Amino acid sequence: MNNENRIKPYSKNPSYWQYKGRPILLIGGSDDDNLFQWTDNNLTDHLDLLISVGGNFVRNTMSDRDEGNVFAFKEIEPKLYDLNQWNDEYWERLHFFLEETKTRDIIVQLTVWDQWDLTIQKLWDVHPWNSKCNVNYEVNDLSTKSDFFNTVTNKNEKVLSYQNKYVEKLLETTLNYNHVLYNINNESWAGLEWENYWAEKLLTKARNQQKEIEITTMQLHAEGSVKALCYYKDLYSFVDISQINQDANGSTGQGHWDMLMSLRTIVNSNRVVPINNEKIYGSQGEESGPIFTFNKYAGTKEEAIQRFWRDIIGGCASARFHRPDTMYWGIGLTKDARIQLLSMSKLIEKFDIYHCEPNNNLLDNRKDNEAYCNANIGKKYAVYFPDGGSVDLITWSYSEEMTLEWLNISESEWLTPEKVKVKWDEKVIFWETNMSFRVQGKIPLNTPGSGPWVAVITV
Repeated sequence: MNNENRIKPYSKNPSYWQYKGRPILLIGGSDDDNLFQWTDNNLTDHLDLLISVGGNFVRNTMSDRDEGNVFAFKEIEPKLYDLNQWNDEYWERLHFFLEETKTRDIIVQLTVWDQWDLTIQKLWDVHPWNSKCNVNYEVNDLSTKSDFFNTVTNKNEKVLSYQNKYVEKLLETTLNYNHVLYNINNESWAGLEWENYWAEKLLTKARNQQKEIEITTMQLHAEGSVKALCYYKDLYSFVDISQINQDANGSTGQGHWDMLMSLRTIVNSNRVVPINNEKIYGSQGEESGPIFTFNKYAGTKEEAIQRFWRDIIGGCASARFHRPDTMYWGIGLTKDARIQLLSMSKLIEKFDIYHCEPNNNLLDNRKDNEAYCNANIGKKYAVYFPDGGSVDLITWSYSEEMTLEWLNISESEWLTPEKVKVKWDEKVIFWETNMSFRVQGKIPLNTPGSGPWVAVITV
């Protein structure tokens, strides 16, 4: 297989991805985290909806905890499984999912293990991995559900052999596709010995087939994911910092941007790699009579939308809206999410983000959370306003005039381009003559209205 066509860090700027040899910004949203379990038109219609608004990125956990999901193993008796036999439907669903995303050039970030599946007692009680539900090992081989993620540490070779068999079967399918990124564990608290073991397993299997794959591990806190990237350079080639995109483990407004910039500085000082956000939390919740249901851990819908834009303007390689569900974790592929995806795709058509950097130092007279800047200084600038505002853009250019275009994010529409004059600050020198020279050129930016806007300024 031609590794040149695989999803991998962009050769000219490894902060971003390239696919089929071309740079690609990954943006998306979906209404579930394990789309491979969806079948027929339920899946294809959802994928078509995603690409219709410019999306190209989905998350897929190898999860089986929802109603209608199937397990990987063959059921030989009611609620009794043989881990040496596969459930063909499970693997056919995965194959169908990968084929359909490949056809649409949708990048998949695939999570191998999700600890939350096995923490749900009612699911564990019927899950094939439970020793009471399979014919392959006894209770004393795996006495509790928490021991499942300690097989490496505890050197539990019997259960570990079946885990290895499952992962090898998974890779037999996924390694045939160029559009898959790998995440070892979702919000992991299993420990690095577990995570590193499986990362090494994936890399070895891929290399034996002369294939290059990209791997991360997502810990429960973004700082842990960054530390794993920095320390285990031979295992992890990108980092996912999704946990900063929620109220519980992240922050809001200006604090969210500051946290992103801090982690980005640490990552780039170690090595430049793509920074992904496969989950952006926050949802509207719903009103039921006098009671308003709201997930305080996730945050608001408005904050989710702002996080999406701050992540991309902040130099991240991907951003995806988390799934909506009864717990109100995200806005998925709802109308609100689709508006953001369409507007972002329109911005990227005009703005070459792959050769730019986040730089709020270019903004003067700015209030907290008022505006955020990404720029290729001297050539092009994009300034995002979460909710209207007025700032001065310091151009660091000799140009007297530039082109200004406004994108109305809520309407996904560009306003008519206009020419704007650069305003210069002058300084007088009192040496032998009263000479003056131009110190700094600025362009005043005043949003055409309230609500979210992006200004694109071209030299």
